[in-house]
Amino acid sequence: MDNPNQQFVDQLFAPLRANFGAPRPDGSIVLSLLDESDATAYSRVLNATQMSDPQAFAQSLEDIRLELAVRSGSIPAEMRKALKEQDSVLSYHTS
Repeated sequence: MDNPNQQFVDQLFAPLRANFGAPRPDGSIVLSLLDESDATAYSRVLNATQMSDPQAFAQSLEDIRLELAVRSGSIPAEMRKALKEQDSVLSYHTS
């Protein structure tokens, strides 16, 4: 499906290519990122709000970028710094 954000998303996730699926009955779409052989490397459902609100759309793309970075083992430097500052450990209390 053609999407006005196609070129932007393609540039953001290069070398992967974005494919926006047909709208679902609830208004959501499936964003797939395809590799050079057109195999799906990643896909996520974006709801109608994420598609219609530019800020929500941008946050969704940033979430995808972070997830891909974590999966590939290349967490951005600012994220590593934030995790170190938080000691990257959650406190759990047992009763």
